[in-house]
Amino acid sequence: MIKRIEPNNKILKSKEFQKDKYKFFLILQNLSSKELELYSDEENYLLCRGGIAWPTWIWTKDNFDRLLLKEIEEAIDLYRLDKDTRYTSKKELYDLLKEDNYDLGDYYLEMGYLYCEKTISPKEADGYLDKVKEEDKDVLVKFIYNESHEIGDVKSLSMEEAEEHFNKRLKTENYYVWKNANGKIVSQAFYNVIDGDAKIRGVYTLEDERGKGYAANLIYNLTNKVLKEGYHVSLYTDYQYVPSNKAYKNVGYVDDDVLINFSCKKKVKKDVQKFISKNRFTLTKNQEL
Repeated sequence: MIKRIEPNNKILKSKEFQKDKYKFFLILQNLSSKELELYSDEENYLLCRGGIAWPTWIWTKDNFDRLLLKEIEEAIDLYRLDKDTRYTSKKELYDLLKEDNYDLGDYYLEMGYLYCEKTISPKEADGYLDKVKEEDKDVLVKFIYNESHEIGDVKSLSMEEAEEHFNKRLKTENYYVWKNANGKIVSQAFYNVIDGDAKIRGVYTLEDERGKGYAANLIYNLTNKVLKEGYHVSLYTDYQYVPSNKAYKNVGYVDDDVLINFSCKKKVKKDVQKFISKNRFTLTKNQEL
């Protein structure tokens, strides 16, 4: 039976979830959100959203009981908005939803999960790794803005929003760039650390500087740095974008699994009292569907 749970719930400590925790890094990251919405049956599945503007992540135990599918679908309904709503799940769940003719939207993207335990030296590129400083702000705000507009699975940012992202990345002290031999910033990346996992993110290279090995050398050097600090290192990638996938694998990243980013159609209004009368959900006075 689904119910709203707290971030310290036992399912997050279960053997099954712990096996997948790095793959579902965004669930761990969202647990500290003030807008957290967390639902589960405390054993087989978990749904998490850190804010209404962000996708809902759905973790399911491998080979879960298919009789739970309808219950999971009703849990997904809890997160549906008055517009197409985005989710991330294992391919196993997505395929079952599709087979069951669930109300899926048009959006679909295969997101690779890769990890690295030992790097492979790429072809050397001119330049060097450098830690981002405040004086890099003007250049990197444009990087972040352009990145958001070029990558289809990322929300397009305004310049003001891009500046906010820069400030947040700078505060982590885990924000790095690759500068070419002339000292020009040509590529960027940063990483977040949660529960021993360093997730490399925000990899972006200037369009006219691509194909020169800058991104590969940036990822190689940054990954070595993080590995030396003792962290598990991983990243997500768009399976459809061949150049970045090739660059990651060329420096030692291993393709481990695929997660599916998908959408559901607009929310269908339902009789909440009908749900309650059927005792489908356990609700407290302060919890709303």
